[in-house]
Amino acid sequence: MDPRLLIAVVCVAQTLSMLGANGYSTLLPMFRGEWGLSNGEAGWIAGCQYFGFMLAVPVLSALTDRFDPRRIVLVGSALVVVTCYAFAYWADGFTSALLIRGFYGAGFAATYMPGLRALVDSIDEPRLKARATTLYLVSFSTGVALSVLVAGQVAPVFGWRVAFGFVAAMAALAFGMNFLFMPMRRNPPAVLPKLRTLFDYRPVLRHKPAMAFIIGQCGHTWEALALVSWAVAYLTYVATNSNGHTGIKLGPADIATVAAFAAIPASLLGGELAVRLGRRRLVLIAMVLSSLGTLSLPWVGGWLGYGAASVFLVVVMGLSYLDSPAMTASLVANAPEGRAGAAMGLHTSLGFAGGFMGPWIVGLVLDVVGNHTTDDWGLAFATVAVAGLMGWIPVLRWGR
Repeated sequence: MDPRLLIAVVCVAQTLSMLGANGYSTLLPMFRGEWGLSNGEAGWIAGCQYFGFMLAVPVLSALTDRFDPRRIVLVGSALVVVTCYAFAYWADGFTSALLIRGFYGAGFAATYMPGLRALVDSIDEPRLKARATTLYLVSFSTGVALSVLVAGQVAPVFGWRVAFGFVAAMAALAFGMNFLFMPMRRNPPAVLPKLRTLFDYRPVLRHKPAMAFIIGQCGHTWEALALVSWAVAYLTYVATNSNGHTGIKLGPADIATVAAFAAIPASLLGGELAVRLGRRRLVLIAMVLSSLGTLSLPWVGGWLGYGAASVFLVVVMGLSYLDSPAMTASLVANAPEGRAGAAMGLHTSLGFAGGFMGPWIVGLVLDVVGNHTTDDWGLAFATVAVAGLMGWIPVLRWGR
């Protein structure tokens, strides 16, 4: 297959397999009422998929240093199909939803970085490799955005179980595309690393330039996924307390969809700015801007109302993804020699550890202080803003 066509097919399959990513988060206020969940329990379910991802990805990514990534992708793609159908027809409360979303995260882990490894290893031209990496990361953002759109539009009309059934059907289509077109490893290493050395992360942990961007990725993902998970709930609060939608006819789920789509042009813009400014400088600037935006978001809604909060949320979501390609590219460039799979696994695992912690801690704070005032939301989002800056000093001191 022509490499450009292969990139397109693999990216479309990745997007389709991601349609279940934020369906629960989009419908979080509904599930909270229907299942009688506390804010903390709702946050646990929202973050549990990233917990499953966090546990699975370092193992699966490291295995790509020894085994053909295509096999790992197919197993993960099948698990995504099963868990999407399971949520559609079996989820009925906190425990079942928590377990299903956790296994969904493990399936997602098996398709994400191993899929990128399979794609990039099949391309010889360096520039096309870089473009494939950017487009693959954009396909992730596209899938996240479409998952919000599908849940927000299908569930109110046909019910949430039909919405997740549709997502499962699209995941099955993605499995078929991966089975037919995901490339096999053409040139396996002459000497395969031993299994006992695959999971030795000490060379990566000792490598400060790589660890700087791994820590930065943790803060980036913490911030971005906390915003995605609680966007609808926050906008619902603002709409309820601002006497209408103040000039914007779109509802909270629609605004959250637009905000999720903002990650796509933001990622592309970030890639171009990284070329002009340098990756490290862009990462440092973007961390500060997105954290300031997250810190300001509750006060914009409290002082200026729903319309201003909606527009500002879209801007903040874009800022939170501005450094995403630069962060991943910097990690790959700084990975210890011969440990690319392990470095990518640790990078993604610790990143999505932040994705698990962020939604849960926001829910926990709201349970403690309540979610009835702007001050309450301000405190909850302050935890997100601080986490977004956790990698600033490591990148400043060790990043290159």
